[in-house]
Amino acid sequence: MTEFTLPENVCWIGPERVGGKHPIEVTYFKTVFDMEKLPKTANLSISANTRFTLYVNGKEILNGPCRGDYWHQFCDTIDIAPYLTTGTNILAAKVVAYVPLEAHNDDRSNAGPLWDVSNSAGPMLICHGEFAKISTGIADWYYLNDKAIKWQMQQIVYWMGCCEDVDGTKLPHGWEKDASVKKFAPAKLKWTNNMFLGEIPRLYLYERPIEHLLRIDKPLAEQALRGEAFTGQDSVTIPANETFETIIDVGQLTTAFVYFPMSGGAGSTVKILYSEAFVKAEQNERGRNMKEVRSDATGFLPGAEDVYRPGGRDEVYSPLWFRTFRFVKISVQTGDTPLTINPPRLTETRYPLNDYVNFATPADWVKPVWDISLRTLELCMHETYEDCPFYEQLQYVMDTRLQILFTYAISNDVTLARKTLHDYHTSILPEGIVQSRFPTKNFQVIPAFALHWIFMLRDYYMETGDVDTLDRYRPTVESILAWFKRKTGESGLVENLGYWDFADWTDAWRSGVPNAARTGPSTIQNLVYAYALRVGADIMQTLKIDELARRYKNERKNILFNIEITTWCHKKGLYKEGPGFDEYSQHAQVWAVINGLATGARAQKIMTRVLEDKDLVPCSFVWQYYLFRALEKADMYEETEKLWPMWQELLGLDLTTIPEIPSKYTRSDCHAWGALLLYELPRRFLGVQALEPGYKKISIRPMGLFLGKMSGRVPTPHGDVTVQWSVKDGQFKLQGNTPVPAELTLPNGIVFDVLGDFSVLVEL
Repeated sequence: MTEFTLPENVCWIGPERVGGKHPIEVTYFKTVFDMEKLPKTANLSISANTRFTLYVNGKEILNGPCRGDYWHQFCDTIDIAPYLTTGTNILAAKVVAYVPLEAHNDDRSNAGPLWDVSNSAGPMLICHGEFAKISTGIADWYYLNDKAIKWQMQQIVYWMGCCEDVDGTKLPHGWEKDASVKKFAPAKLKWTNNMFLGEIPRLYLYERPIEHLLRIDKPLAEQALRGEAFTGQDSVTIPANETFETIIDVGQLTTAFVYFPMSGGAGSTVKILYSEAFVKAEQNERGRNMKEVRSDATGFLPGAEDVYRPGGRDEVYSPLWFRTFRFVKISVQTGDTPLTINPPRLTETRYPLNDYVNFATPADWVKPVWDISLRTLELCMHETYEDCPFYEQLQYVMDTRLQILFTYAISNDVTLARKTLHDYHTSILPEGIVQSRFPTKNFQVIPAFALHWIFMLRDYYMETGDVDTLDRYRPTVESILAWFKRKTGESGLVENLGYWDFADWTDAWRSGVPNAARTGPSTIQNLVYAYALRVGADIMQTLKIDELARRYKNERKNILFNIEITTWCHKKGLYKEGPGFDEYSQHAQVWAVINGLATGARAQKIMTRVLEDKDLVPCSFVWQYYLFRALEKADMYEETEKLWPMWQELLGLDLTTIPEIPSKYTRSDCHAWGALLLYELPRRFLGVQALEPGYKKISIRPMGLFLGKMSGRVPTPHGDVTVQWSVKDGQFKLQGNTPVPAELTLPNGIVFDVLGDFSVLVEL
C-alpha cells in the first residue's frame, strides 16, 4: 500500500457535533470558487469518513472512498476538469458517517453495513486539488447537517445495515449546485494526515489501490410486470388520496445507484423495494422460501425497502449506496395533492472487469452459461470481491480465492487480487490466524478459510511471478500453518479448531459444519490443511527457505499417513468423515485425490463412486472447482460432462446469475463461487494456463473433448493465445498460435514444445 502525501496545511474538516450516543450522521459539505481559465486537468484527491458522493457544479461524478479497514483509509483521485466552468464553480460532497459496532442499537436501527469499518469521528472530509484554493484546510468550506434521513433496519439484509427513510421536506434541495452558503456554517478544522513522532493520525491516508468503479447510465426498465400502467419510461401521475403500485422487471440482476425523479405530492409516501426474485410460500427446514422461474411474477416479493416522503416540489430521490435488484416495487400513498413520478433511471456500478476470452463451440449451452457466469462475477466485484451483492457484500476467503482465479482466467487482471491479499494479511489476529472475511467491523474466523488464503497467494505468484509479494506475505503463511499445527490432537490430526468449522452448505451438515468436526478430527479439514502444507512448502522452496519447506513436507506426510490409517474404509473403498465416524462425503474423497493420497486405479475407483453413489454428502457449487480438479488428477476430466447439467438447468429458471447453491431454496441468486465456466473454458476446454510463474512458459492442454470442437482466444500478460481443436472420426485436430514458449499436451499423452503457429493431427 502506498501512503498518500498531502501538504501540511491540508486537513480533515467536519461539522459541529452534539454529545450523546453516536447516531449515523449525514453532512453536506461544499466550497465555492471562481476560475478565469479552464485547466486541461484538475486532479482532485478526496476521502471521507465514511462514504461520500462527490458533485461538481451539481453533477454527481464519484462515490467513494475505496473500502478500507482500521489501518488503511484510502484517498481517491479524479480529474474534475471536464466538469468545471469559467466563472463560479461549486465543489460539493454528501458524507454519511456510519458508526462503529459498539454504537449500534440493540435492534441495529443505528447500524451501517458490516463491511464498513467505521469509527466515532463522525462526518469527515478531506480534499486536495492541483490548485490549492479548493483544498480543505485552505479553502472556505461550509457544512450543513442533515435532518431528513432516518435509518431503518431491514432484517432480510441484516449484514447490509439500515435502509433510508427520508423526509423530503427537510432536504436542502439543490444544495450541490447552489453557490449560496446562507444556511451553511463554516466547517471545523480537524487534523492533518501527517505523522508526528511516529503517532499515526486517525484516518491515515493511502492511495487508492484499484481503478474507479464503472458508472453506466441506463433507464430503469422497459416494462412493468404488473400493477398500474407505468412502464418506467413514461411519467405517471397518482391523484390525491390514492394508492399506486407497480413492479418492474429490470431484465437481469443489477447493482446500481438508482434515481427516482418526482414532482408534487406533498404528504405522500413512496416505498421502493429492491428484490432478487419472487418466492413461494413453501419453505425448507432452514426457513428458506422456494424460488422457481425467476421471470415468474407470482408469489411474494421479499426485499430491502427505502422510503421517501416528497417535499411537494421537483426533486430526485437517490439512496447514498447502490442497490442490488432484478425487481423494483414502487408503492405510493398520496396525500392531499397528486404526485407525478417521472421515468426512473439507474447508474450501474461495478469493478471495471474486462473479459478478453473469445470462443466458439457447437455446444449450445456454453455461451448462455458463460454469460450468466460472467454477470455473476461482475456483480460480485466492487471495491472488494463479494460473496453476494444483495445480502452481504462481504469478502470471504474461500469465495474470493475462486473469484480471483476466474478473474485471472478471463482478464489477467491482478489489481483487485493484490489488494485482497493485503486485506486478509491485515486481518490477522494475535493468535496467528487470518479472519474469514475482511474488511468487516464484526470479526469472524472460519479456520479452513485461512488455508485458502495460502492458495490465493500461490495463485498470485503463478499469475505474476512476483517474488517480492510472495516474500512480503511469507510470515503470514507461517503464522497460519503454525496455528493449525497447535491444534494437533492425540491422533496426530488437527481437531477442535473452534470458531465456525464451516466446509459447505449441504443439507446433511447443520450450519455447513461437517458432523465429524463436532466431535473430533474432520477428514476434510485435515486434507485441506495437508494441501496447504504442500503449498506452503512450495512457497518456502521458491524463497529458498529449505528448512521450513522440509518441515512442512514432513508435517504433511504425517497428516496423510494418519488419515489413511484412521479413516480409510476397505469395505466401502472410501474415506470416512473422521476416525471412527461412519459418514462419507464427496468432499473427503475429492481432497484425498487432490492430495495424491489416492492415485492411479484407486483414485479412479474413488472418483467413480463420487459420481455415482447418491449416498455421499454432495458438493455444492463452491466445491465443484475442487471436484473438477480431483477428476482431472484421476485422469477422468471427460467425466465432468456429467456435472455440467447442474449449470444448464439454471437457464430454464431464467436466472441471469449463478445462485449460492444449486437448489430451489437458495438464499442468494448471485454467488460468484459458482461461476466455474469462467475458469474451465479458457484453462481446460481451450487448455491455456501458466506453466511457469508469470507465464514465462505456458501449458496448452485442451480437455472437455465431449464438446466436439472448440476455438478461442485466451489472454496472457504477453499476448493472446489462440487455440482451435476438433474431434472427428477418431482423430483429434489441433492448431493455434502462442506468443510465448508452450508445452503442448495431446489427448494421447504426447508432449512437445511449441512457439508461434502450431498444428497437429493425431489418432485418439
